[in-house]
This record gives sequence, C-alpha cells and structure tokens, in this order.
Amino acid sequence: MSRTEQELRELYRSTHGMPSGAAKFAALEEVIRHADALGLVEFAFDVRMSATSTFQHSWAAAKAFLTFSWCLAAYDREPERFGAGHEHSLLWHFKWMVYSVYQFPEIPLQRTMDLLDDMERRYRRGGHSLHAVLQHRGLLAESIGELDQAQDFYERMTLSKRDGLSDCSGCVPSSHVRTLVALGRDEEAIRVGEPAIRSGCTEQPQWIYSELLLPFVRSGLGERAVEAHRTAYRRIRDNPHHLGELALNLLFCVRSGNLGRGLDLIERHLSWLDRPRTPLMEMEFAAAAVAVLSRAREQDGGDGTVLRFPTVEGKRRPDARVADLAVELRERALAIAERFDARNGNTYQSTRIRDWMGTGPIGEPTPLSVFERDLGTRSGERLQRLVDQVAAQTAAGDLTAAARSRVATAEVLLAEEQYSEAAEAAEEAVRELDRLGLTADLAACRWLLARAYREGGQRQSATGVLRELLDSDPWARDPWAREPREGSPAVALPPRPELETALGESLGYGPEAAARYLAAARGFEAAGRTEDSVAALGAALTRHPRADGEPVEGLLADLLAEADAALGRLLGEVPPARPVGPAVEATVDTVLASARHLHSSGRFEDAADRLRTGCALLDAHPDAVAASRRGDLLTELGAVHLRLGDPAAAEEAARAALELLEDPDYAWDEVVVLAKALRALGKDEEFSELMADHGLDEGDLDD
Repeated sequence: MSRTEQELRELYRSTHGMPSGAAKFAALEEVIRHADALGLVEFAFDVRMSATSTFQHSWAAAKAFLTFSWCLAAYDREPERFGAGHEHSLLWHFKWMVYSVYQFPEIPLQRTMDLLDDMERRYRRGGHSLHAVLQHRGLLAESIGELDQAQDFYERMTLSKRDGLSDCSGCVPSSHVRTLVALGRDEEAIRVGEPAIRSGCTEQPQWIYSELLLPFVRSGLGERAVEAHRTAYRRIRDNPHHLGELALNLLFCVRSGNLGRGLDLIERHLSWLDRPRTPLMEMEFAAAAVAVLSRAREQDGGDGTVLRFPTVEGKRRPDARVADLAVELRERALAIAERFDARNGNTYQSTRIRDWMGTGPIGEPTPLSVFERDLGTRSGERLQRLVDQVAAQTAAGDLTAAARSRVATAEVLLAEEQYSEAAEAAEEAVRELDRLGLTADLAACRWLLARAYREGGQRQSATGVLRELLDSDPWARDPWAREPREGSPAVALPPRPELETALGESLGYGPEAAARYLAAARGFEAAGRTEDSVAALGAALTRHPRADGEPVEGLLADLLAEADAALGRLLGEVPPARPVGPAVEATVDTVLASARHLHSSGRFEDAADRLRTGCALLDAHPDAVAASRRGDLLTELGAVHLRLGDPAAAEEAARAALELLEDPDYAWDEVVVLAKALRALGKDEEFSELMADHGLDEGDLDD
C-alpha cells in the first residue's frame, strides 16, 4: 500500500515516542521504503540518520550499517544538498560503525582497517583532531590481540587534542581500561577509569563500572565492586544493547562468589541471545554464562539445578538443567571464537574465551544479596527479624513462606524510602515467587517492585514491570479484585484501571501513554466511576500530541468522542450541580485538554463551546480550583475567539485572564492573545504599549 508524504511524516513523528524495539524498527523501515519510492531524498536521508542512531543504541547494530552506508554515499554524491551539519553527524557516526564492524567475524579485517583509514582521511580533510581515530584503532587492536599496539594507540591518543568529535570523558577511559585489563594492569585500569564514573554520557557509568568490576575484585575492593555491579546492572538490565556489559557482570558474579545472582541473571537475560547485538557480544555472554553454570554445577555437586525462563514477547524457552545449558553455551561460544580466530589469523579470541569459561571465585565471597548486607535502617530490628526469618524459612524448606517474607522486607524498605534496597528485595521476591508458581503473590509483588523503581527514579524499569504485569492479566476473573490471598503478604494489587493509570504516568508523553489512560478511563466508566473516568481522559488528552491542523483520526478521535460523552454524563445541564470538591479540578483539566485539541484541529466552535462549559462549571464551584486555572480556560477561549474572527471577545477573555494571574511574569500566553486582539481591533497605541511593557516583538505573535 502506497502512502502520501503527509502520512509518512506523521508515521515518522509517531516513532519518536515508541520504545526501541521491533515495532519501531519496522515503522522506520517502512518510512524509508516509501520515502525512497516517492523520491523524497532529503526526508529519506534525515530518517536514515535518525534510524542509524536508533539501531546503534539497541540490539540492531547490523541495521545501522545499511542506513549509515546509504547516507554516506548520498552525502558524498551531493554534499551541498545536505549541509555541513550532516557532515559532522556522519563523522560522528563513523565511530559507531568502526566500533561495531570488527565485532562481526564474517566481515574481513581489511574492511575494518579500510573503514578506519577512510575515517582518518575525512577527519584530516575537515581539520579535525585524530583523537577519536586513535581511540578506535586501539579498540580494534585490542580485539585482535595486539595489546601492546593497542596501548601505543592510547598513549598517542592522550597526546592528541580533544575536539567536538572525540568521545566523552567517560567513554574514552572505558575503552582504554579494556586494554589495560587485558594486559593485567588492574591498578592502572582503576586509576584511569575512576574519573569516568562521573560522566554524564548515556553510556555511563554502566560501561566503565562493568569494565572495572574484575579489577576491583582482584584488587580486594569487594565493596566497591558490589556498588559498581548494582549501579551498572540497574542501567543495563532493560536494553539488549548492553549484552557485552552484562557478560562482565556475570563474570563478576563468579569471581565474587555470587553464583545464585549469576543464575538469576542468566534466567532473566538468556533471551537476549535470540537477537545478540553483535557476534562478539554473543560469544562473551555465552562464555560468561558458562563460567557461572559450571561453577554452580560444581557447587551443587550434581546436575539437578533447573533454570526456569520468563516469557519474552510471547515466547518462553523450555526449562533447562544447568549442566545441559552449560554444554550448549560452551559450544556456541567456542564456535564463534573459532570464526574470529579464522578472520584474525590468531587464537587470541578462543584463548580468551576459554579463560573466561574457566573462571572461578577469588578469595572469600562478597555479599551481594540485600538479605546478606547491613541495611542500617530506622527499622533495623524489624528488618533483621525479617531477614532472619527468610534464612530460617529457607533452611527449613518452607520456600513459600521465605518468599513472602522477602516481600514483607521490600515493603518495609520502601516505606523507609530506601528505594534501591527495596527494589533489590522485591526483585529477589519476584524471582522466588515465579519459581514457586505463586501467581497471585507474584502479581502483587510486581506492583511493589514497580513502585520501588518509580520512587527510585528508574522510570524505564517501572514501565517494563507495569507492562509485564498488565500483559499477564491477573484480573482475568475480576478486573476490580484487589484483596491479597489468605496466607499471602498484605500487598494489595490495585484494580486494572488504576494500574493502567500508573503505566500511563510512567510512560510520560505520547500515543502509548494516551492509550493507557484511555484504557483506564474505560475501566473506570464500566465500574460507574465517572469522575475518575473523566480525569483519566483528561490525562490521555494532555499526553496525546496535537493534530496541528491535520484530520483527527484514530486514537485522538476516540479520545475526543469519549471525553465529550463522559463530560456530558458528568456535567449534565449547565450550570451543573456536579461534580463537587476535588473532581472539579480534574474535570476542568479534561475540558481544557479536549478544547485545545479541538482548537488545534480547526474545530473552533466546538472548542469555544467546551471552554464555555468549563467556565460555567467554575461559576457553579468558584472555590474549587485556583483562580489561575480559570485563567487558563479564558486564555484558550481568547485564542479561539481570534480564530473565529471575534477580536473583541478575545480581548475581553485575555484581560479577564490577566486579572486572575498572581504573578505577571507568567503572563506570556495571556499577553500574546491580548496583543493579537488589540492589533486586530486597530488599537495601535495600546498594542504598542503592551508590546513594550512585556518585551515582545512582531515575531512573537506569529502562529
């Protein structure tokens, strides 16, 4: 099916709010395909540049090769068509390509070297520093076992000037540390790497912390290693892009004596091997997993331990014995290593991977579980009792009671605002409850975990848990069930509409957030909670992008129709007798949000009617909301009057809104509407005075 340019641009805009994954990749590729068919060269270029970044920062590095190559060739043919700004972006993307391309053994080594040479030529031609070129030559040399040469490149890099194409102050040391660790220079690696911990890069501090894990352990810095692992893992666990860093965290679990934690990570993330970012990362993860599995088998004294894997995107890997999985992953890692050896002309990678698989613990175990550490909380005695209870119940074989005690511990930690520790405790409880098949307890504990993530600022993690919880549908029999089962911890699972609201809030802005709030609104309405339904519709409308003159279709059309019906049911005749109290504010929010969408889509009369309804509601309940909220309604009404060709009514509304403002410094929207009205009415003197008083110029009045 062909698409118009307008449809393509709308589809492209919609991808900005989509989570990274197969659906977003497919949408971007569809836009590219149709843009090429329509001959939209500049647009196709822009989309491919954006897609290159998306692919690079997910698990689809191979897709980035294609989009980058197309953009580079197009720019080389017609540089004047795309501009100098795109040249800088292409030079930046060169680093991504070099970093990824040598991680595919099927790509000849000479091609990577040619790419590096091309990168250097372009950097020299543009007058740029070779700092980034030397860094990536070092990365390549380390990957093929030329460690002394890699160190030489890094030493030359440190003598080169940094510029706008250099990697950040976190990523440069991270790549250097990798070489120092391979050379066995742990002390120097720690000294070089520690300053990078404070970098603000999106790749940090998880990359540098992961690289420093083994140097920390080998140097006897167990507590710093634990903190590094906890910090790094929180940042990498939701994105398969970080498969390589996850492998280093698995090795840490072996070295520090935390095999249980390592097995948990394998259970949770083995599905990442279904779509590894690169073969190098696939090999490293498989080898690190073998180290965990082999040591766990030795510790267990047999082959009895069975791993259970979660359902991911509708698929679930069958349960596997530790010994069987170790054999499978060993063969997989060595097969890839042999491909690298054949490509590189040496045995560096297979030797390295065999060393990884033979890794064992160093010294005494370093406690990692939240149930093995001194929590030092205000409820110390109560928590200690719970921790002791977990240990006693586990020793007695009462695993169900132990899992529920873990949940109780997480609750106490959450109440004490120890969000990181609460999340850890809840994570352990979730894993145990899942293994035991306690589905009702599991659903309630996932809600507890989502709250711990949310309160601790881990919004992406909270979003993932909430999605998983809603997809599992624990309310299949009753969407309003919320009481815990007899004998379970007192963690109440909210009704489904309330969790839809929580997920919408976690998503923030965009069509998916709006869709979640709409689902909540429908659930509230079905239960007769009309006021809650209206509030959820208002949140949905606030989070949905404006139509901006385009036809109102799909989700937005549904939202506006349902908001109209819900407001009609709630308000009845004007002036309304309902709602009262706090519901007034939520209703006004919905009125205003829907009016703004009506205004944006060109339905000016409907927008004006909606806003007048909101004003009537506030007339009936003058003390229900802050005066500034009435001002927002009046300002929007003034803007709509301008669209309807009634500047006198717009002036009246804007002046009324200004009178309600407590702080005139926040009067921008009101002043703009008033200025437009005065200009349209020919009140030139008042117009000029208003513009001067508020520092506006004519450009500020452009729509």
